[in-house]
Amino acid sequence: MRSMTVDPVKCTRCGICLKACPAGIVKFGETGLPEMDVRGSANCIECCHCALFCPESANSLSFLNNEEMEKASGIKMPSAEEAMNFIKTRRSIRRFKKETLSREIFDQIFDAVKLAPTASNRQPVRWVVSEDPEKTKEITNLILCWMREEIFKDPTSRISLIGASMIAKAKTGEDALLRGAPHVAVALVSKDHMWPEDASIALTYMELAAHALGVGACWGGFLTAAIRNFEGLRDYLGISPDEHVCGAQMLGYPLLRPARQYPTRKKLNISWIK
Repeated sequence: MRSMTVDPVKCTRCGICLKACPAGIVKFGETGLPEMDVRGSANCIECCHCALFCPESANSLSFLNNEEMEKASGIKMPSAEEAMNFIKTRRSIRRFKKETLSREIFDQIFDAVKLAPTASNRQPVRWVVSEDPEKTKEITNLILCWMREEIFKDPTSRISLIGASMIAKAKTGEDALLRGAPHVAVALVSKDHMWPEDASIALTYMELAAHALGVGACWGGFLTAAIRNFEGLRDYLGISPDEHVCGAQMLGYPLLRPARQYPTRKKLNISWIK
């Protein structure tokens, strides 16, 4: 059972932990100290906000290792301009070096990815990652197999026309599907999970974490479509019929880097509700 312990010396009874709890299960008890309602503890989503927002670090949780938390004031943050520039300088990378990412780099990326927000903090995303570039090439070949099947079914369909072009390029040694990326990462959730966008958010965190580490990323649209429609690729990746494929990223070190930034974009279509 989840529980909260409060240090009576540190606690100032400010009530911030009550306000920070999204489930509303932290209350002032008979001792005058905050406590987790025993009857409501099953509704705790383990967001840790009651501990994270406590200005005196007085709260401890049964499922939280206090050693893992850091003082917010001690974390170096970029300025608003630096943060906005970082976001706006993300580019989709479509040409990669053959150099592979180390497990250490993957660990740093996923250390950020695991903090992506999810509905009710369920953290439902499962990842399938190709660490060996040869496995990534096999994935490319299986995408081509799917495209050949689609051509056989209906050679005039849009995916068949695209597939014919991709197959022709592959014969010349060009990988126009995964762009020569040494790695791919596929995000999955259970089909009964109500909010598959949780994985899309996590994929975006992955893209930005990669950008922070000098790693290139690009959304794998053809890979996603192939996994969703080709059983052979699902089997190769170990994806069960009960899992929904939310998206994928190609990953690797960029072969090319932009010399200028901020390309033209369409004007946003915004309806302001006043």
